[in-house]
Amino acid sequence: MFSLSDLYILRRPMAEEAQRLLPVPATVSFAVFSTDGSVHPLDQTLATRTGASSPAETTISREPGMLGDRLILPLDLPSGECAAVVIGDVDPALLRKMSGRWLREVRATLLQELELVHWGYIDPEADLYNRRAAMTFLQEDPGDAPAFFLLLNTAFYRRTAVGNIQKLREIADLLQALTRMHCFSFGYGVFGVLLPAENREQAMKTTHYLQRQLKQEGLSRVQIGFAQVSGGDCQPAANVLDRLWRALALAEKRGPFGLCDIDSIDERFPHPFQLRQPAVLARLKQRWRGLSRFTLALATRQEASQSAGEMAWPDSISLAGMSLPRIDFLGEEERSALFILPEADAAAAEQAIAAIRTHVREHCGKDSLAIGIASWPCLDYAKSAIPGNCLKALLHGSFLGSEMTTVFDHVSLNVSGDFFFEEGDYRAAIGEYRRGLRLRPGDPNLLNSLGVALVECGQERQAATCFQEVLAKEPANYMALVNLGHVQQTLGQREKALESFERAYRLLEQSEASPQELLLPLGKLYAELGDHAKALEVFEHWRECPGSDREFLLFRLLGQAYWENGRGEEAVRACQRALQLFPQDSISLSTLGLLYVELGEGNDIGLTLCRKALALDNFNPDHWCRLGRALLHAGSRTEAGAATRQCLQLQRNHVEGLLLAGRLNALGMKRTRAKQCFNQAMAARACTPSQVERARAAIAELAAS
Repeated sequence: MFSLSDLYILRRPMAEEAQRLLPVPATVSFAVFSTDGSVHPLDQTLATRTGASSPAETTISREPGMLGDRLILPLDLPSGECAAVVIGDVDPALLRKMSGRWLREVRATLLQELELVHWGYIDPEADLYNRRAAMTFLQEDPGDAPAFFLLLNTAFYRRTAVGNIQKLREIADLLQALTRMHCFSFGYGVFGVLLPAENREQAMKTTHYLQRQLKQEGLSRVQIGFAQVSGGDCQPAANVLDRLWRALALAEKRGPFGLCDIDSIDERFPHPFQLRQPAVLARLKQRWRGLSRFTLALATRQEASQSAGEMAWPDSISLAGMSLPRIDFLGEEERSALFILPEADAAAAEQAIAAIRTHVREHCGKDSLAIGIASWPCLDYAKSAIPGNCLKALLHGSFLGSEMTTVFDHVSLNVSGDFFFEEGDYRAAIGEYRRGLRLRPGDPNLLNSLGVALVECGQERQAATCFQEVLAKEPANYMALVNLGHVQQTLGQREKALESFERAYRLLEQSEASPQELLLPLGKLYAELGDHAKALEVFEHWRECPGSDREFLLFRLLGQAYWENGRGEEAVRACQRALQLFPQDSISLSTLGLLYVELGEGNDIGLTLCRKALALDNFNPDHWCRLGRALLHAGSRTEAGAATRQCLQLQRNHVEGLLLAGRLNALGMKRTRAKQCFNQAMAARACTPSQVERARAAIAELAAS
């Protein structure tokens, strides 16, 4: 539906169309009215959030008229919102001569033409803005408000073209529900999101959230590249889309759930843990020649006040009482200086650091000094990588205090691995964690971190080995238990996963980690195994957690759990809440439809909801089964049979579908076929104990009759 949001995103082509319809050259912009009748530019009053509230109703005339030297054409949009077309840079006398009747005709024609322009920038399959709209928007003046643009590559597979189109639409609807922002479809499962965010950290947090939610919906690949497109020092608009595609290409190389912020890549030279000054590196290469070992110290100074002057680093620092005559100063980069200690042992390095600190105190007073130390030889590192290890040690020390001396060790590699992990470069993170384990074999933190990174790269079996090693040393390690449970669930080991999750659940109160990472899979496992009372307990626990009121998935699962526990009214309210958060949630629609029918709330509305769910996703056998149950309850046995057959055609051993087929055959006096359905249901791997009891009771009833 044509709205203010469309005028904001498509303001340039909309303005060009308005200019084409005018009889004289003019500038055209769009605005909204305030309550006092004044107009404000659209890009300042409309937030970059879809579904923004309509502007306040005004008491001014909705007729075309002059406002100063500008002509104002009010537009009543199909969305119910009101916008203003502002026409300027025309002789005011000429504008005043335009008749009101002619202006009203122009306004009616303009609204129709703008709607046609709007449909030219919409992807008909995803019902989102298309690639052309993204290109148009990103070429505009970015404005002052900080915003980021995310490019997402998703992977899904359906057996038919229709199924792929349905899945594409499902992801598009989910993105809109999760972000409430302007979303774009580039085709082939690639989407864009315009994300207002104050800073990079907030954008990265939202990006991780999107990945996690899409992964929970069953997507096997969600790679995201992003860049800042407005606010701050942004790149010229002409190459923004090229940079976004480059970011996505880098994210694809980082694994199935890779991330890439192209701004951070472009700002580095060429690596986050590498010195930038070639002169410093050249001196280092000259100095290490012929040395069997050496130690580097990278000192970084932080000014105590803005008025502090520049400090000159010496060419060498004499160390009285040492066997070595000096430490060589190799050069400085920004506020850091690099020193080399040839053939130095631990005691000599300690004295050297004390001398450097003394020098800084003498020349800089209150300035604090952080020092990172790394030596060669170390593992399989080349000599040229040792300055990078100093930088890793400095990053490690930044978590310990403002004036620390930190020696490169396994913790430094854990910290640098975490840095790469947060950046979405999971393969680089794996390399760091593995090197850390060579320095400290069996370290629980490194093993846990390595396992999580391996999961992101799809190497679940290796990840399971890491978590099991942690638990062999620390049986009560909460995160290892949760992570192992996730891996076991992915590998199809439901009973083992349940055991791991239950052990973690007993430790939940002692953990500071997000409870959703445990409560969601534990509750779903209980439901899959037929223990619906425990599933409901877990989901209600989740409901008490902060922020849970915005999780549509929670209310979807709560609705199903309430239903299975015979609490129909609460199930209805939970499904309704899920649909408020995500109106296109086909599972909640289907569940709510069946609830309406079975609770006597109305067969027509219930069956309509079940069919609407199938219109969104008719490849889900659960939807066909619920429709079959609803039709049977409504007395349409023939239609119920057709829906049940469609369910079993999609999934031959669908337990609820087989139980429903057994009931239908029993009602049709086909006792042999009914018994076969019940036996097939009990033999299915996914059959739960409660379903086995229902099947046995049905067979016994057949025998008795």
